[in-house]
Amino acid sequence: MEKKGRITKNSEYQQVFQHGKSVASRGLVLIMLKNNANGNRTGFITSKKIGNAVIRNRVKRLLRETYKMYAADLATGYDLVFVARRPAAGFDFKQAAAEMRRVLQRGGLFTV
Repeated sequence: MEKKGRITKNSEYQQVFQHGKSVASRGLVLIMLKNNANGNRTGFITSKKIGNAVIRNRVKRLLRETYKMYAADLATGYDLVFVARRPAAGFDFKQAAAEMRRVLQRGGLFTV
């Protein structure tokens, strides 16, 4: 994922949290905000409640890979922040993909 497709600054995250719409499932929360840009920007958050650094980084890598799977089928012009919940620590790739698809569908982001 290239640098321009990421949310990097704390102020950008705060804007999404304050003005965005959220959609949740058992292991994942999606907060989305329209940004009127050409592409989507994404951010992935894992809390210390999920586990140690190894587990948190694994969850973020897993979420990034599942997002790449669906990125081509999504509407553009959004800031998307994915917040992992505690059950996400035990996800395998199939479960993560199902959760990601569920929140993206509930958010109405699929164009296909």
